[in-house]
Parts: sequence; C-alpha cells; structure tokens
Amino acid sequence: MDHLYLQTFGEVAVTVAMGLPLAEVHRLWQETLPEIMIIVDNASVPIGVVHGWRLALSLSYDGTVATLPVGRVSGSWRSPLTTLPATWSLRQFQHWVSQQAQIPAYIALVDEQQRFVSLLDQQRLLHYWAGQPHLPWVEVLAQLPLPLQIQASNGSVLWQNTAWLTHLGTTPAAQQQLTGMSCQQVGERSPWQLCSVPLYLSQPEVATLNGETAPAIATVASAVEPYWLFFAQAASHLTTTPPNRINELRLLQQKRFLLSLGHELKNPLTAVLSLTQLLWQTSQPQQQDYVALIQRSGWQMNRLIQAWQDYTRALWREMELQWEAVELANLWFRAHELAGHLYEAQFPDLSLQWQIDISLADIYLYGDALRLRYIFAHLIGWVALSRGDRRGVRLCQWQEWLVVQLWEEGGGIPLTYHERLLHQCLEDYAEVTMGLMLAHQLTRLHNGELSFIAQPDQYSEWSVLLPLASDLSIPVPSARHIILLVSNDAEWLMTVVKALKQQDYGYVVARQPLEALDKREQLHPSAIVIRAATGLVLAEVTEVLTSADHSETIPMMIIADESPPFALPGVVQQLPTQSSTALLMEVLERWCYPRLNPVAANPPSHEPARTQTVLGLGLSRELPLPYVRLLEADDLEQADLVADIWQPDVLIWDLPLIQVPRLGDHPKLMRLPIITLDEEISRALHSLGNTLVFPCLDLADLVAVVSLAATVKPYS
Repeated sequence: MDHLYLQTFGEVAVTVAMGLPLAEVHRLWQETLPEIMIIVDNASVPIGVVHGWRLALSLSYDGTVATLPVGRVSGSWRSPLTTLPATWSLRQFQHWVSQQAQIPAYIALVDEQQRFVSLLDQQRLLHYWAGQPHLPWVEVLAQLPLPLQIQASNGSVLWQNTAWLTHLGTTPAAQQQLTGMSCQQVGERSPWQLCSVPLYLSQPEVATLNGETAPAIATVASAVEPYWLFFAQAASHLTTTPPNRINELRLLQQKRFLLSLGHELKNPLTAVLSLTQLLWQTSQPQQQDYVALIQRSGWQMNRLIQAWQDYTRALWREMELQWEAVELANLWFRAHELAGHLYEAQFPDLSLQWQIDISLADIYLYGDALRLRYIFAHLIGWVALSRGDRRGVRLCQWQEWLVVQLWEEGGGIPLTYHERLLHQCLEDYAEVTMGLMLAHQLTRLHNGELSFIAQPDQYSEWSVLLPLASDLSIPVPSARHIILLVSNDAEWLMTVVKALKQQDYGYVVARQPLEALDKREQLHPSAIVIRAATGLVLAEVTEVLTSADHSETIPMMIIADESPPFALPGVVQQLPTQSSTALLMEVLERWCYPRLNPVAANPPSHEPARTQTVLGLGLSRELPLPYVRLLEADDLEQADLVADIWQPDVLIWDLPLIQVPRLGDHPKLMRLPIITLDEEISRALHSLGNTLVFPCLDLADLVAVVSLAATVKPYS
C-alpha cells in the first residue's frame, strides 16, 4: 500500500473564488447542479465547501446577501474542510486517521503550494481497503461511522466496529451463499441494507481478529480462507406495506364512516319513534302535524339509506353502468333539475345563477347519463349550501380528462370539514355530505376523480375529472401534467394551486393517506408533493404511497423540516417547510418535463382510437387497455346482448376451454375478431371454422393486437 497515494482516490470538484458574489455562485451551481463546490482563495487554497441546494434555499429566503462574496459569508450552506497533501501514502493517511477523534466529512487534497488538487473520495478508498488481505487497516475501519462487520462463510462473526454495534447491535448478517459483492435488506422496516465484499484472510490474521496469539507458521491451505466484510448503508428502497395493512386502514376508514352514518340515522329514527308515541296523546289537529313530521323524518332516513346503498355498490364496483356519449349542456340542465328534487327540503328555491364562460354544448362525456347526473346534482346541492355570492362553471382538459370545475366565492368551507368531507357524514348536513361521498365514488366508477380546494368564508372549487368521449371542438385551458398535492394545510394548498395554475399544471388534492393512494392509482400523476401538517403524519403518508407496485416511477417531493425515518422509493427531493413556492415550481419543472405524459404528447401509432369498442368476455384479469372503450360480459348470453347494443369492434375471450363449443350458438359473436390469451383456446376457436382468431400470449402486446384486430372486417 506504500506505492499508492491519496491523489489516486481523488475526485474532481467545482471550485469558486472566494470573492465571487453568492448570486454568481448560485448561477454556476445551476449549470451542472453539483452536490458541493469548493471555495478557494486567490492562491487556489481551499477554505470551505458550498452546498448548492442549501445556498439556493438561503437565497430564496434572504436575497439581500446575494451580492456578498462567498468567502466572507457563513451560513447553513457552508461547511468546513480539512486539507491533506495529495502525495501522502495510504500508510501516512492511516497514521493520521488513528490520531483523529472523528474523520472529517470533506478532505481536500493539495499540492506542495497548498493549492487545491482534488477532493478525497472516502467511499472509493473504503472499497479499496475492504479488498485488501492485510489487517493493519482494522484500526482505521474501527473508527469509521459506517457499520462494518467481518464474518466467516459459516455465519460466525469475527469482528464488528463500534458503528455496527450502535446501529445494528450484535446480530450477525444472515447466512447465505455469497458470491462476489451483493446487498440484502436487514429487516422488513429497517433503514439499513447490508452489502458484502469478499475477503481472504490467513490463519494469523484470523487469530489477530479474535484477539489470539498468531501461530508462528501458517499452513498453505489456511492462507486463502474465504471471509466477508459486511458494511451497512441506507436502504435504496423499502419493503412495500403489506396488503393487510392497507386493508386495516380501509376497514378503519369504513368504520368511521359507518359510525358517522349511524349517528345521523339516529336523528330521524328517534323522531319517528317519539312522534309515534305522541300520536296517541294529542288531539286530531296536532296529530296531522305529527304525521307530517313522521313522514318527513321517514323520507330523510330513506334517502340516507338509499344513498348509503348506492355508495357501497359504487365503492365495491358492483354497480353496472350504461355507457354512452352524454352531452355536457343537457347533463348540466338535467342535474340542476335533479338537485332541486333531491334537496327540496334544505333549499326550497334552488334557482342559482351560474357564470359559465364556455358553452357546454357539443361537449361529450363518456359514461352513464343517470349516474353522471347524480354526480353534478350532489355537487350543486353542496355549492348551494355554501351560500356564496358568486358561483360558476369552468372547463379544462388535463391530459386525457375533461375537468369540470364548480366554484363559488364568498362561502368557502370551514376548516374542520376539509379532512372529513369525502369520507364521513357531517353533523347537520348528513344528506348533502352523503351525496358528496356518493358523487366521489360514482366519479371513480367512471375512471375519474373528484377533488376540492377551499378557504373558510372565501372560496371553494370542486374539480370533476371524467373521460372525454371525443376530442374537444373548442379551445379550453389544458395541462400536460397533473400534480397530486397531499396535505391538509388549506392556506398552503391555495398558494400552491395558484402557482400551479400559472404554470399550466393540473392539480388534485388528497388529505388522507388512503385518499392519496387511490388518487395516485386512478390518475397516475406526473409528480406527488407531500406536506405534512397537523393530523397528517409524514411517515404514514409515505408508507401508504410506497406500498403499491412501481411506486418509484412517480417522483415524490417531501416538504418537511425533519427527515423521513427511513429511505423512501421515489422521493427525489426534500424541501423545508418555509421554502418558497417558486422553488417548488423549479423542482417540478425539472422532474415533469419531458419525461412524463407521453400519451397526451404524441401517442404511438399502434394505439387504438378512442372510439373503438372492445368486449371482454369472462375477464379474470386486469387488461392494459387505457385507450379503448372496454365492455365486459360474464357469459356468452350476456355478451350477445351487449354486442347487439354496442356493436363492438373486437372480442377478447377469457372464458374456460369448455365454453368454446358453445360459441357456435352465438353467430354475432363468431363474426367478431376474437383475441385469445391462451394457446390451447386459440387452437380450439380456430378449429370451429369461420372465426378470426388473434392469439396474444403476452399482455404487453395486447394494445398492438387490439389495434390489428380492429382493422379486420368481421365475417358477414
């Protein structure tokens, strides 16, 4: 090791002159975004380290120091460094390390004139040490803050440093068949993962590790004993939250909802029972009044129970939808009529004036006309409840969704309602809030989403995202990216939404962990921004959001002063709670462009048209068909009826093999191009004759196969 020098393990670093203004340093950092930069004086002597991200945040808080020279200002963005000669041998460095209480975080290597040469790459040096067969470096390794352990192939532990005992205890690494360098997770929720590096220790070296006296002569066979150096590092990803944990959270949410519903059902039920007793104790005129009150309470209870039943059916996807193209103008008119009928008791006069800037005519949604009518009727009822001075409707297009926004000014929503509004019945507003919950689930049943932002006594806005039936014929504000905001801080949400609007982003809000998970899976947003506040725990949100498959494909930004308790997949940036909105917009711009939203930008040529209709027969799996109208039937008889009404372009067969001979009894279905997902079924269908069979044994090719099959004319 005497022939190696520290400069062998040096890495190039960006340098800035001490007289350079902070604003210029920030500009240089933005060009390449290095993690750190080295401050040098006029003689190129290193005097400190600049952390780029910290400097950017500091300047965003206090821009008055931007003109000051970097060498004369101190702050959280600056760290000290230690200089060592670049020509030192590793043994000289070992001796120096043994005399230090703690190894410095940054070590600059300098020449004979103390001029900066490079920055010592301590991790690369550690890897080199780990592969050496000699043990003089054990003393150095013992002082490193990185947890280290030497283990025999049979699992017995020879040596551990202080950091290992502090962070991991005395538990040895899991015994396994180790070949080369590999990594493994320590535990299900541990922030550490173990990486192993092979070592070859002689018998005297092993004896030295065990604190024994080394034998005078070592045998040849023992000179190449295989051992392993384990070092622990922050896990690159977490084990996903077990499904039963998600189920527990959903059951808890459902329990809270049922408790709130049960509380609200007690009011009309108690009224009916009490008034019934009074009927026998009063005169005839008063009895008529009591009968009217009993009837009104019975209607209220019936409406709550009916809404609850519809909500449950929609939640569990047991409600069948009659899909068709629905014109928005007619839908809005009919929804307003329905709202007057549903909430006649609460609002005898529901003749609201709406400001509509864009004509709703000739704009078509794709869904169930009746269920869509209920969605907007319940939203109209809630907006009427807010008693705002002005209200209106605006249209947007975010990616492939049409966004209908209902807004009002002057009413707003109390802060105490925000977190519970889409999940529980609110006292005194049971029917209206139950209607909102139903509207939310009906929207999700249409493969859309419902979101709102609000401020007390000022403003509220409801965004309904629904699939378009055809391209818009009129220009509306559009967004290529949707940002999911997870927070219950109303003031922060309003500020960020205002900035997102200015930058042409779409936005949806989640105030609970499960709500965030559902909206992420439904919309696949371009980015997720999490800002924990009172009642919303950062660890719980991130645990739920990282539970689903491929969670790391959506970049997440965390706004919090404390660091997460463990490494998180997909987290690309953490900002302090006092960071400016402009800085958040810069981070979003870096992560949202141009890597996301390929569908809206330029769809591949093999994607089927939106108007194509695919009939899935006996589907037992989820199919990756985001750009088609997918209908489903459980059996051949039901498929025959659906085909007669909707005239599908393609049939996807997923029924068992025993059902193939029965296809001959359904000539309408036999005439359709049939896509099969199983080789044996493909041969059986082909043997029937007069059938167009398109095998698709890999679901990754399903979109292309559907596109091909849809171009073939059915048998006449």
